[in-house]
Amino acid sequence: MRLSRTFTAGAALIALASLTACGGDGDTLAGSGGKSLPKAKDVAAMERFVNTYTSCTDLETYAPERKYGGNEFEDIPKGTEAGVKEKMYCDAETGHIALVAISDMKKFQQALKANDAAEKQAVVLVGVDFAVVPNAGDTMRALKPSGLLVASCSAKFNSELPSGYTKTDGKVEGCILTDYFPT
Repeated sequence: MRLSRTFTAGAALIALASLTACGGDGDTLAGSGGKSLPKAKDVAAMERFVNTYTSCTDLETYAPERKYGGNEFEDIPKGTEAGVKEKMYCDAETGHIALVAISDMKKFQQALKANDAAEKQAVVLVGVDFAVVPNAGDTMRALKPSGLLVASCSAKFNSELPSGYTKTDGKVEGCILTDYFPT
């Protein structure tokens, strides 16, 4: 009987650990029904998280090139001054995905706001300490149930948000987090 209880307790701990491996102790978003944003400690955790909802294969350090020059993710903030710790890219079922480890979400949102002012726009999905940037609508739709939120610093997008979607102030004035995914 004692052995049975030990196994039961061990199984419960393993189940609990698997639920919090990619979030669960993250920031709770006001107005989201108490849901926590996903959290990932490194690129491997981000890759596993994304693979739960869509494919993320062939991880690379260099962004895929556009057909007519430049890279597909040049509008994503980069560098430590933008709060970016690490950035990797993978292939999705449709298109590509950028995985961004963020050391400072406020700096990252400031860089998003500066990019919006410079008319550089990327749809960025964020968790507590990382961002996922898909370049295809099918991939974006696949990530909708993931718990990630769209980080937007676009006054136009923010003012045209449909009713019923969560809209919470970001860490920078003029930026919001929302569960509305434009696809």
